[in-house]
Amino acid sequence: MPVQWISKEARFKIIDAMLATRSTTELARVLGVSPAAVRKYVKRVAHPSDAVLARALASTEMYERPVIMEIVINDILEALKRLYNSVDEKYKGVIKEKISAIIGAKLC
Repeated sequence: MPVQWISKEARFKIIDAMLATRSTTELARVLGVSPAAVRKYVKRVAHPSDAVLARALASTEMYERPVIMEIVINDILEALKRLYNSVDEKYKGVIKEKISAIIGAKLC
């Protein structure tokens, strides 16, 4: 998964979701960071780097995946929505065409 596209806020939510089932120390071990780094993520003082986020996604448990995938999907779709709303009609058409090609359906 291209983690570089995931926003800071979604990164925080992923860490929060993973902390719901792990201790700070355990999550730090899984992520390859210090417990202090995890506490900084929780306090929103620092955000997980691409490498840390990649390790997080690679180490999710089966029961965590639905929540984390929903966080990622919502984040990317919200970014796409902001892009769509910020461009003129010509580029909105381009976005619609590209999305239609990806999902194989005709968009209205």
